[in-house]
Amino acid sequence: MINQDLINSILSGDHRGLAKSISMIEDDDPEIMDILSKIYHKTGRAFVIGITGAPGTGKSTLINKLISTFRKQDKKIGVIAVDPTSPLTGGALLGDRLRMSDHYLDSDVYIRSMASRNKLGGLSKATQRSVSILDASGLDIIIVESVGTGQSEVDILKITDAVVVVLMPELGDDIQIIKAGIMEIGDIFVVNKSDLPGSDKMASKLIHGIGHVKKDGWTPQIVQTQSLTGVGIDKLIDSINIRQDFLKNSKNSLKIQRQKIKNQITETIMSDIQELFQNQIFNHSEMNAFVDQVINKEIDPELAAKRLLLDFKKRIA
Repeated sequence: MINQDLINSILSGDHRGLAKSISMIEDDDPEIMDILSKIYHKTGRAFVIGITGAPGTGKSTLINKLISTFRKQDKKIGVIAVDPTSPLTGGALLGDRLRMSDHYLDSDVYIRSMASRNKLGGLSKATQRSVSILDASGLDIIIVESVGTGQSEVDILKITDAVVVVLMPELGDDIQIIKAGIMEIGDIFVVNKSDLPGSDKMASKLIHGIGHVKKDGWTPQIVQTQSLTGVGIDKLIDSINIRQDFLKNSKNSLKIQRQKIKNQITETIMSDIQELFQNQIFNHSEMNAFVDQVINKEIDPELAAKRLLLDFKKRIA
């Protein structure tokens, strides 16, 4: 039976309703699918910003300043901070909400930390569903802060409208990011802590390193900021607004929207398939026998995996 009271609570933006529904998502409560279906027609209004980058670049402090600036514009804000998963509890480790505590008492700001659950890409299916919940609640801006683990961050593209890649001087991030392929997914590149030596040099490298228009026709932008003092935050907001206007007015807007939805559908299917097959393989009747053979040095783990996979394929054929 559909929990109409919870649906009404979500649509009204009540924080208790948002917290309960996201907890249901994290707990894989079967009722949440019906709730998501009932509220989906209310989604599509919020602009979703993905913020990624290496640990220590100041992502959370930057988000704190973004929230403050957006609130001055009377915009309602939601933040999902995707944290690395605790190997013991399965819960989030970092607690980014503490770094954004300035906004705890603001009823028009909702902040939630979520565990990545060790999913490749750092963005769990729960994150995508939670974005839908926040979107339906009437928020104007939703920020997804990802764990910043390099190549796998391309998954952030699948649920956001703008990807902000945060870098800082003196960490060699320009080389790391280029190697990881993040240059190709960023819509806006932020050189944070720009008061440090090498900031202008990094910005210059980015200008020459990007040198291309993305497939959707967007030309990536570069902004230098100091998140602690707020320097450059207005320019970052301007770049975000330009990106939002671009998506609304681009001749490719429908194509971009279709691709995003296609990515979301594919991501959901692949996530479910991965979970299903992982559980079936882990609980395969021959698994313990293969483990024993590896322990006894009769075969190596690679050969065990190949034989187990072959047997698994025969069973599902």
